[in-house]
Amino acid sequence: MTGQGQGQSASGSSAWSTVFRHVRYENLIAGVSGGVLSNLALHPLDLVKIRFAVSDGLELRPKYNGILHCLTTIWKLDGLRGLYQGVTPNIWGAGLSWGLYFFLDLFLGCLEHRMVPFSLWHMNC
Repeated sequence: MTGQGQGQSASGSSAWSTVFRHVRYENLIAGVSGGVLSNLALHPLDLVKIRFAVSDGLELRPKYNGILHCLTTIWKLDGLRGLYQGVTPNIWGAGLSWGLYFFLDLFLGCLEHRMVPFSLWHMNC
C-alpha cells in the first residue's frame, strides 16, 4: 500500500515538473526590475501631474507656472524626498504587476505553444 502511494507522488511530482519545466525566473526578475526602474524614473513627473490636478486655486497650495517651475519648487522646499513622496506603493504595484506579467505571459505562451501544432512562436520552450 505504501508503494502505491509513493508511485502516485512520484508521478504527481513529474507532472508538476513537466508543467513548470518552461518556467524562466529570469522573466520574473526582468519584469520586476523594469517596473521598479521605470517607476523610479517617472515618479517625479507623476507627482507633478497630481500637483496640477489638485491645484484648485486655493491660496494654501503653491501655484505653479509650468512643469519645470513645479519640479524646482518641490526640490527647493522638500529636496529629493519631496520628489519621491508616495513612491513606495507605486513601486510595489509596478514591480509586482510587471513581474507577474512577464512571468505568466511567457509561461502561458510556452504552454500554448505546446498545444498548437503550428505556430509563429520562436521561443525556446
